[in-house]
Amino acid sequence: MRRFFTPLLSGILLLLLVLCPLTAQAEKVNWEDKAYDFTKIKEAIIHDLVIVDTSEIPSDLTEKVVQEEFLKTAARPPYKMLRPEQNGVLHPLEAADIYVKAEILKWHDDYYIKPAYTDWETRSATRKVKRSDGSWYDETYYYTVPVYHPAETVYTSTVRVKFDVYDMKTDKLVMSRDELRVRDGSYHGQEGIFGRISKSFFDDLGKKIKSDKN
Repeated sequence: MRRFFTPLLSGILLLLLVLCPLTAQAEKVNWEDKAYDFTKIKEAIIHDLVIVDTSEIPSDLTEKVVQEEFLKTAARPPYKMLRPEQNGVLHPLEAADIYVKAEILKWHDDYYIKPAYTDWETRSATRKVKRSDGSWYDETYYYTVPVYHPAETVYTSTVRVKFDVYDMKTDKLVMSRDELRVRDGSYHGQEGIFGRISKSFFDDLGKKIKSDKN
């Protein structure tokens, strides 16, 4: 379906783009079971990160780096981190209190065109001014000039990750987060964005466990 903008609306949108350039965007949806006792979490099984769409993942090496970053941040909360299989041994269900699953739902590079615009900048200069006694001195004065900024291509990197925490004994979901981050001026910058998303989630989980113990 086509959308039509009036000249006034188009002007307003252009002004917003000029005055409020976007450097980063984030959308975060959180849910948790308010009745769940996070105090009891002492051991957690962390499953491998699942990359749902690998079409824009540059290489297998990138997948390996992202997996390692995920496990590093998953070890931050105050629990003993277990893997579903360590040294070829599958952990029994009763070996942990919770298990955590995570999925990368979006890993994308894109761009948009920032329209050309003109703004006014203040400049300074000096001039000679003659005193009443005939002597001269330098005076600083200010003036404004129009400065034209051409249209600019802005590259963006996008990452969306979903985390789910389940109680091991009941297999019920007790905590979940779906976070999308878009960063301007970035191309192939998803690794850093993912690391910040993952760190944020596990830090928040750790704070939840600690706060419930206080």
